[in-house]
Amino acid sequence: MAKDDPVGRRAVAAEEPEPGFEALIHAQEEAERHEPPGDWRVEDWVAFALFWVLAATVFTQFFSRYVLNDSIAWTEEIARYLLMATAFIGAALAARKGTHIALEIVPSMLPRAARRWARLGLALVTILFFAICAWLCANIAEAMMYQPMVVIDVPLGLVYWTVMGGMVMTTFRLAQAAWIRFRAGEPETAPDPSEGARL
Repeated sequence: MAKDDPVGRRAVAAEEPEPGFEALIHAQEEAERHEPPGDWRVEDWVAFALFWVLAATVFTQFFSRYVLNDSIAWTEEIARYLLMATAFIGAALAARKGTHIALEIVPSMLPRAARRWARLGLALVTILFFAICAWLCANIAEAMMYQPMVVIDVPLGLVYWTVMGGMVMTTFRLAQAAWIRFRAGEPETAPDPSEGARL
């Protein structure tokens, strides 16, 4: 022990790790561990089912191509469409939980009252964007109902109707989250955006 450190502060400091990346990972794991069971909604179950159908399709493609050396033609196209459906249905899931990527620095720097209205304005712009995307997707889906998929004789419009369904669900969940957040008001200090929201 050094003369200028009679109490042994260096030894104590060495034992306590500084909060960093590992602490953030453990905090996230702890938060996920305490999520209420059965907190799944319709979009969660649909995304879950689509994901496992996608996984089975990709496995079938891999097995037929590399083990049987005779690739099944439809697996590649169907996997692509299932991935699209999973992504857009999953967007509704992320909207409900408040885990979409967002830049929070400007609203976080505003005072409480201004932050409340700024978040409402941002939410309305986002809702409008997804509503327009859903409308455009419905137009494309209607036009593509006459075009079959490349490998199987199923209308390509069904894929776009699924995407449109994901957009509609995302719009609804964003509107729901905006309404709940606006009614609840803003806390004095801006919340940590990494915690997400629970609806």
